[in-house]
Amino acid sequence: MTRLMYQMANNPSRYYQVIHNYQEAQLLFAAIHLNVFSHLDTPATAEAIAESLNCDKKQIELLLLTLVSCGFVSKIGDFYANTPETKDFLSRNSEVFLGEALLFREKMTSLNELESKLKTSPKSRSNNYDFEDLAKASIPEMYTGRVQSFLEEMQKLFPNPKRPLRILDLGGGTGILAIEFVKHFPGSKATVFETPGVASVTNQIVRQHHEEKHVDVLSGNFNTDDLGGSYDLIIASGILNFVEGDIACFMQKLSSALRDGGYLLVIGQYADHKYDAPPNMLSWLSGFLNGVPLPPSDIEMERAVKKAGLKAADVLENTLFEGQLYRKGITDLSLCSGDVVRSFIELTEQIANSRTNVLDFGSENLTFYRGEIHMIKMIGDFPGIYSAELARKFGITRPVVHKTLQKLSERELIAKEDDQKDKKRYRLYLTEKGWTAYRFHQRYHEENDKALFDYLSNMPGDQLTAIKGFLDQAIQLIHNHA
Repeated sequence: MTRLMYQMANNPSRYYQVIHNYQEAQLLFAAIHLNVFSHLDTPATAEAIAESLNCDKKQIELLLLTLVSCGFVSKIGDFYANTPETKDFLSRNSEVFLGEALLFREKMTSLNELESKLKTSPKSRSNNYDFEDLAKASIPEMYTGRVQSFLEEMQKLFPNPKRPLRILDLGGGTGILAIEFVKHFPGSKATVFETPGVASVTNQIVRQHHEEKHVDVLSGNFNTDDLGGSYDLIIASGILNFVEGDIACFMQKLSSALRDGGYLLVIGQYADHKYDAPPNMLSWLSGFLNGVPLPPSDIEMERAVKKAGLKAADVLENTLFEGQLYRKGITDLSLCSGDVVRSFIELTEQIANSRTNVLDFGSENLTFYRGEIHMIKMIGDFPGIYSAELARKFGITRPVVHKTLQKLSERELIAKEDDQKDKKRYRLYLTEKGWTAYRFHQRYHEENDKALFDYLSNMPGDQLTAIKGFLDQAIQLIHNHA
């Protein structure tokens, strides 16, 4: 009897890919345990590697060939060597060696006892995570992009690096984020709050970086202990799984520790609804099975932060640093639209009546009309810009632009280069002398506009959007009256 062919609507390849990934992970962990990669920063033969590791040559050769097939190692002739990525992260000779962290995380999140755990009730809330060892192992991980991404976001949040700030890194582990923050914002103070076991590690790291004067370490239970107060920023990274009681009460506690206008950075991924699976479910499953509660959902968080007087300010979607930024709002209900209009009219009248039409940066060669220095700034901001673009950006005619450019060229402040694609046009660049003028102008504004920049840097995104919208309307009003 002929058996009919089953017509499949789906493809089972995913399950075989899971097996492949599992085998690849086992291979990687074994190679890290053996310290194979540390001997492959420079090309070496299988025989040399076997001798160094005290292993059988034939067996090591099979291992190396498999590492090549998985893309961890390259091979030329009889010689094996790390790929650039492997050399960066899996060789003990690297400053960002991740081997220990990967092995620790494999052990910490292992699901080897999954079947037996499913047949018993969860253990006590203490869970099986050794956060002290995790803190030590995670230090190189922090410098593989996490710290860099964090600082990029902080520089957007606080554009003035000289502004003294107070921050709290809640559950900050080694304190690396706090340490690097005070390095990049001199004059700032940071507090790292951790459990007693981890806090001892944090203190060691702070001393290694010689930042004892700028980073304090507090130990205790963040659910019950006082957190201090009047912080400009609180970092809450991966801690909401360990909040005891009502999440709204805890968010109120964090809000109370922030000054008005301060920020809360919550790092982590959460389900859209309490009945949905969290995005990081697999990584945390071993902890959940041991009694760690599921994280709050986005809806629960939204309600909690609103009740605590916090407003969503931004979403950080860098793959190395995902999180939600909230701000403790400042609202002045006494203002009306007439107050804003009167302030704007006063501003325009002062600009129109200003007698300071010339900027003198200390010498005859560095004296400019405002139109000239602003054109220098525009060329410095957009090297290779065309004269037509300058006219469009400044809202002036091309002949006026041409006249100003001619003066700047004669003073050897700008250089013109033919456009390779269109010989009828030329691109504009600053000369060395032009860059000197550009930097003097930049310093002039840094010194004279600091108060305004600081004011705007502390303003939430929704208020900045409103101001930008008002200015756009005001510019259009001026055009209508011109």
